[in-house]
Amino acid sequence: MDRYLRFPVKDKKKHPDARRELFEAMRKSLDQSKEIYLAAYSRRESIFEGLKSKGLLSTTGRLVIGLGGENVLETGLTLNRTYGTPMIPGTALKGLAAHYCHQSWGALEEGGEFKIGGKYHQAIFGTTEDSGHIIFHDAWITPETLQESLQPDVMTPHHGDYYSDESGSTPPTDFDDPNPVTFLSVVGTFQIAVSCDVPGDEGQKWADLAFEMLSDALRDWGIGGKTNAGYGRLVKSDEISASKISPTNLSGEQVPSKVSKPQIQGPRYKKGMKIEVTREPDPKPQRGRAYFKADDGFGGFVQPGDAPSLEVGQKTFLEIAGVMEEGYVFAVPGSRDERNDRNRKKGKGGRK
Repeated sequence: MDRYLRFPVKDKKKHPDARRELFEAMRKSLDQSKEIYLAAYSRRESIFEGLKSKGLLSTTGRLVIGLGGENVLETGLTLNRTYGTPMIPGTALKGLAAHYCHQSWGALEEGGEFKIGGKYHQAIFGTTEDSGHIIFHDAWITPETLQESLQPDVMTPHHGDYYSDESGSTPPTDFDDPNPVTFLSVVGTFQIAVSCDVPGDEGQKWADLAFEMLSDALRDWGIGGKTNAGYGRLVKSDEISASKISPTNLSGEQVPSKVSKPQIQGPRYKKGMKIEVTREPDPKPQRGRAYFKADDGFGGFVQPGDAPSLEVGQKTFLEIAGVMEEGYVFAVPGSRDERNDRNRKKGKGGRK
């Protein structure tokens, strides 16, 4: 993904097929690294055995780290350099936690010690002159969720000339051609771990505090690219019991994990998230509209705007524009941002 593509990106006829083939090869490569990754994950688990401030966090939708990284395509993805498996760098986790500490915890605390420059912020994250006392370890994906972790995804800019014209003379119109850009995103469960270089109970208290802060940041803000579209959210996965890796199961067979899904009382997803949905028959056919359902069993319509033209049973990605007790209001991804941007540019009285 970093250095090789059979055809140039500018070759509009051959590049799309080569791009799809490259993505499929990356997904299949996880089969080849499975056994050695099990061994590496097991070794890492033994190193982390004494850590108490750790836990498993699962994606609520999609995750994309390193979208703008240097690569042979328009979109990048951060993978483990040795095994080609999804990971979240510890530097990214530390940066997210530091920003969340300043913006969220710092706003709630009167003394300002959690804000940048405060003694708590400096103790955890350090300064340019002195490193902090908390270590944010790289987050590795669990072997149980590795196999289907790389998923095809797409973003579709509708008005490329409008957004790239700095003079503001190009309007967004219905005559513009959408430009779908395919990329790979990640789903799965990651082991998140932090530690403190201060020994004893005092150091453990700081490590627990940092882990709580990081967990809140991953749940509320998300990490990586496209977080405004709902990407990057991770929550503690109490319902997933990851099997402990042992040398006896390095033959390639996975120890089945116990999955206990809680009963869902209402829609699971939140406004602004981008989720995969399926076109299904409308429960009330007389309405004559395209009905889509999420994997939590709740559905709805695309409004306002036109729904994607799909047959029953086909899947697509839609953005959640609203959440109701009985289901969702969907929107085509990006359409709400474009509409809001047009409204901002128009302003009151036609002023920009």
